[in-house]
Amino acid sequence: MLKKKKSGIILWSGKSLIDGKRIMVIATGIFEKTANRKTGNMIQTYILRRDIDPMLARRMGEDFSICGDCKHREQSTCYVNLCHGPIPIYRAYHDGSYKNFEKEDIEYFRDRYIRIGSYGDPAAIPFEVWENICNTAKGWTGYTHQWKTCDQRIKKYCMASVDSITGYMKEFDLAQSMEWRTFRVRESLNNELRDNEFICPASKEGDIKTDCQHCNACNGLTKYFMKNPVIMLHADSEAVSWRNDRYVKMMKKIKNKKGWRRDYISERKEFRKVCSF
Repeated sequence: MLKKKKSGIILWSGKSLIDGKRIMVIATGIFEKTANRKTGNMIQTYILRRDIDPMLARRMGEDFSICGDCKHREQSTCYVNLCHGPIPIYRAYHDGSYKNFEKEDIEYFRDRYIRIGSYGDPAAIPFEVWENICNTAKGWTGYTHQWKTCDQRIKKYCMASVDSITGYMKEFDLAQSMEWRTFRVRESLNNELRDNEFICPASKEGDIKTDCQHCNACNGLTKYFMKNPVIMLHADSEAVSWRNDRYVKMMKKIKNKKGWRRDYISERKEFRKVCSF
């Protein structure tokens, strides 16, 4: 019989498929219920740098190893609050709170639902890691912003995360042409749905009819016949108006082919100057 010795499991540790830096993926919510209203009681997986605190990684741009070229990472429009998961989990890892994955641990995932990449991009991790888990789990959800360049096999388990504003649907159209199912973020209800889309039923605009576990629509090509979910830009707090403004500004620049990326090189120099003592 399996024993509860640790509070989570290190599913994999190695070099990021994005830039070769040291990363890991940790599964939590295995031995206790998760309190996430939107996702339901799903096992969560966090993809983190092994050697840099998540907040410092974001500040220095070192989270590229786990998030790739995701625009939300650069412009701070990501829905993840680092203090509500990534940072505590990183610290717990260094406190020895998690066990390394062993062959028999796969049984923890049987008849459970798993969230692939609660933080971080699943494409940074070898496809075989997710395949092993998903072949045992009852269901899963997953999203990647690396859909243009990643191992295309991952579309079996993940949705292509695409961003749009009214009158600009380039990412959606490209991902669809590459045979991905998509999960599209929009800035307002005026940004209309396509015929093959539906409003996420776990969202506020979808009247929170269910949660991700029970909907289970965002599981890649497993439901290839299903329409594609759409959601408003969101976050884990109510104060999202500034995120929406920043998101729209960024997307307009992308649409008009203007520079929008952060100058990490200059920011690193300034950060080191301030922190030198």
